[in-house]
Amino acid sequence: MKINQTNIPVLLAALVGMLLAQCTPIDYHFRDYLDNAEKAYPGRVDSMLFMPGNNRAAIRALISTDPRVERMRITWGQDGYYETDIAPEDIAGYKQIVIPEIAEGIYTFDIRTIDREGNQSIRAELFGRVYGAEYVANLNNRIIDNVRESEDGLIINWFPESVDSTLLGTVVSYQTSAGDTEEVFTAATLNQTLLPRFSGGTTFDFNTLFKPDSLAIDTFFAVRQTIDPADYLVAERTLYASDNWSVAGLSSENNSDRHAAANLIDGTSETFWIARFSDPATDYPDHWVTIDMAEVLSVDGFLFAQKNGDRKVKELEILISDDNETWESLGLFGLANTDREYQYIELENRVSFRYFKIVPTAGHDSQRQPGLAEAGTFYY
Repeated sequence: MKINQTNIPVLLAALVGMLLAQCTPIDYHFRDYLDNAEKAYPGRVDSMLFMPGNNRAAIRALISTDPRVERMRITWGQDGYYETDIAPEDIAGYKQIVIPEIAEGIYTFDIRTIDREGNQSIRAELFGRVYGAEYVANLNNRIIDNVRESEDGLIINWFPESVDSTLLGTVVSYQTSAGDTEEVFTAATLNQTLLPRFSGGTTFDFNTLFKPDSLAIDTFFAVRQTIDPADYLVAERTLYASDNWSVAGLSSENNSDRHAAANLIDGTSETFWIARFSDPATDYPDHWVTIDMAEVLSVDGFLFAQKNGDRKVKELEILISDDNETWESLGLFGLANTDREYQYIELENRVSFRYFKIVPTAGHDSQRQPGLAEAGTFYY
């Protein structure tokens, strides 16, 4: 092979370069970078947990085993900044940091550890929501159904709550008969609160407690309400005695001994009236019984009790009169399909009358002759 003499210097130079390159240590070009990187990146936090609060939050994190770590810096939003010391005993363990002042909102938290030379760790990131006045403004207190007086104190009945894992319960503050102030806590799963030794003629305050997250470090309160029990008191229902009442008229009764209409006013639901179902059988809609209360009474409502078994009344019309001739209808009313339990029908307005007529219009089964165990009136 013939070699051009003019190319020999070039070939020798290339060969020397290759030999020198093979003799250079492998980390020659980035040794300084590695040294600086080790100094610039102290161990970062791990296994982080965010715990929201009221214009504050807590972050729980596993501190690196790197003994050079001396501080932790947390930043968020436009200018959120918090820094805390990392003690030697915190190294390689969990530490909880409470950040005291954070505006309400949703943030990404940038968490870095810092060594004594000011070098920062690689970024650790955590998302979380911080609560505040806006969240509180949308909290609703539990709703009172009614209030009752008892020998043990004042009883508050609450409307049942729908499933809400953030609702903890309700705190009621009130004055006792001894002049002291007491507080009672009622869990969200309970629908009744007893205020022992409640001082009559006074008010009580209450507000409902919420925890927006199971990890939250704060409890939030709905706006406090002041309640006058008189606005919610349920008046005691008093039944009129039926000792001198009588049956003033009826469409039919099946047997005057066993199924008489007079059983409607005998004071017990064990006996009952049934319209005639033997020959000739009666049929809807021609059933009725008129009761004479012996005097004009002021009535706030009616009571009825179904018989046991079949022939229960599903719907009836109630009419009233002062003379058993001219009648005023109070409307149609429904009865539940329950055995012998008193069912109460409250009127919108108190009415006065002497006679009332019961007119069954529909039954709970296919039987065409209704039965009923008890009928009466009450007042508040």
